[in-house]
Amino acid sequence: MTHVTIVLAAGLASLGLQGVLLPFLRRYLMDVPNGRSSHLAPTARGGGVAVVAGTWLGVVAGWLAGLSVPWLIAVVALGLFALLGLLDDMRGLDVMPRLSIQFGVALWLALWILWSRTDLVGLSLAGGIVAAAIWLAGFTNAYNFMDGINGISALNAVVAGGWFAYVGWNWDVPQLSTLSLAVAGAAAGFLPWNLPRARVFLGDVGSYAIGMSLAGLALWAVVSGVPLWTALAPLLVYVLDTGWTLARRIMSRRPWWEAHREHVYQRLVDGGWSHVQSALVSAVAAVLCCAAATVASSVGMIVGALILLIGAACYLLLPQAIHGAAPTPRGLTRP
Repeated sequence: MTHVTIVLAAGLASLGLQGVLLPFLRRYLMDVPNGRSSHLAPTARGGGVAVVAGTWLGVVAGWLAGLSVPWLIAVVALGLFALLGLLDDMRGLDVMPRLSIQFGVALWLALWILWSRTDLVGLSLAGGIVAAAIWLAGFTNAYNFMDGINGISALNAVVAGGWFAYVGWNWDVPQLSTLSLAVAGAAAGFLPWNLPRARVFLGDVGSYAIGMSLAGLALWAVVSGVPLWTALAPLLVYVLDTGWTLARRIMSRRPWWEAHREHVYQRLVDGGWSHVQSALVSAVAAVLCCAAATVASSVGMIVGALILLIGAACYLLLPQAIHGAAPTPRGLTRP
């Protein structure tokens, strides 16, 4: 019952506060369509403020019920990334200053997690901190890149939150369950405002905060003894889609940081699929990755890796298989 309370507290707070904030967001934070956009009409952004507040309320509800909480991830790091995202929504930060701040906060968070929960020392600790910081900042930006159509990031947050809750229960890492259920509940509370018709977007404040939270949960799981495959399972779709897309742009000598429409979900929309269909493909793929991780724990990593490779190929080739090699951008819709 306590875990249900966390989800309800986070979800209802996110749902209700969104309505309170929306008039303000429509007045001061409007998203104007650009070359990367999958919408035509200007739409309010910054809805992630309510999601962050809902997450915090869910975490507090769990803490009051006696559950453990990874406070530095749940409050400090989440809050700092959310604040950076809000500034980016309001003013538009340059790439290098934004990445520098993200990496600095990620280094601090990685230091705390690895120092407090591992036996690493010396160069091993230093290398682990750098690698963990790259993961935290990198996945946060991947989550931001993938937040381009209605519902996609909120649906994936619900899937990932549910999976990390299960991992926390199954591997006896209670801190995972508390924060992950709060994230899942707050994301679910945002969905009615964003799917199928978007009255408000998460904005950078939401995508940075959720992305960092999920990356932090995965890192916490790994250092707590959860197999790497299991810890990364619900995040692999975003890692795969972003990594493949950026690799293609870099190999073709195009600036990787510029706005584009080359992610799988964007190509599906450009081929004529609705936002709901494309977002569901991403969320279902994340569920299948979690299922593959479950299979791998039973029959071995080789079979699990084979399943992942086949699934990855199917996912990456889906737009071409359905719409051909170069779908025209005809999927733009009013939110």
